[in-house]
Amino acid sequence: MAGIRDVAKRAGVSIATVSRVLNEDPTLSVTKQTKEKISESVNYYNYKKKKVNKITQNLALITTVSEVDELEDPYFRAIRRGILQEVEKEKVTLKKVIRLSETALDLDAIKDCQGILIIGSITASVIEKTKKVNSNLVVIDDPNISDENDAVFTDLAQATIKHLDRLYEKGHRNIAFIGGQKTQIDENSQKHVGQEEHRKVAYENWMIKQGLGKYCNIFLEGWTAIDGMKAMAQLLKENKELPTAIVVGNDPIAVGVYRSIQKNGLKIPNDISIVSFDNIDVSQFLTPSLSTVSISTEEIGRWAVRLLISRIKKERKIPVQIKISNEIIVRESEKNLNTR
Repeated sequence: MAGIRDVAKRAGVSIATVSRVLNEDPTLSVTKQTKEKISESVNYYNYKKKKVNKITQNLALITTVSEVDELEDPYFRAIRRGILQEVEKEKVTLKKVIRLSETALDLDAIKDCQGILIIGSITASVIEKTKKVNSNLVVIDDPNISDENDAVFTDLAQATIKHLDRLYEKGHRNIAFIGGQKTQIDENSQKHVGQEEHRKVAYENWMIKQGLGKYCNIFLEGWTAIDGMKAMAQLLKENKELPTAIVVGNDPIAVGVYRSIQKNGLKIPNDISIVSFDNIDVSQFLTPSLSTVSISTEEIGRWAVRLLISRIKKERKIPVQIKISNEIIVRESEKNLNTR
């Protein structure tokens, strides 16, 4: 059976030219005579162009974040934006989104997907059940995930320690922590108390290591500005001696902390220094501007898709976990006590 090499030889052109003519390459410029020679050669050998079936790779997203929370939380919104950017670049399709906070895990809905992305803190049972349908899976934003799984995250525990070390150098000893409870969601949309949140654990361990256990003061509510107001109000009510600094779990909580502090006639950083995480847009416009941790959240989403594509293409077998770096942004919300 004649092949494309024979067609090219008879027509007196290159194999590449034959291929581009048969595939109707719009960027190819050849004469009508050349096209006729190729057509004659194709007919002479009765050559049939091989059909290439383009298979669309479908991805599914399983997330613990509700649609409303995703819209209101810049952190998760940026991760989703990174995912969509890389999906478009890789020319794959995000076919299905399952929000475990709103609906149970539907395994039938992801059977025709080649890869699965999971955002948030989920129970081990979610991964186990999902892997039975598809083992091409990447977990996003959960540093506690088993090393048997592909994952992308940033090390917020390490960032917490950087905050604390800097505050210590500035003379702070009585440092409190305000954050949110960590919960895991199972395949039936049920919430469970998960492992202790890594920022809170890092704070607690650091305080004990520095011999500051007597100042260890932790207030956990939720992850919103309203939760920050509640936690700060509780701190002010329960403590006669105010902490000189507070490490706050994220910027939305910090907004509420600011409001509560200012409502009670106190000033940042003169009375209390505040540091936080996420570097959302509003953090630089607060008065005073907020010291925080800048996280490349879009990169987290992009790298998750890249990891997943490499799994789908069978470019590797061993699990890979990527830690995206973060950066401390020091602004006006912290005071150097050593200058007093």
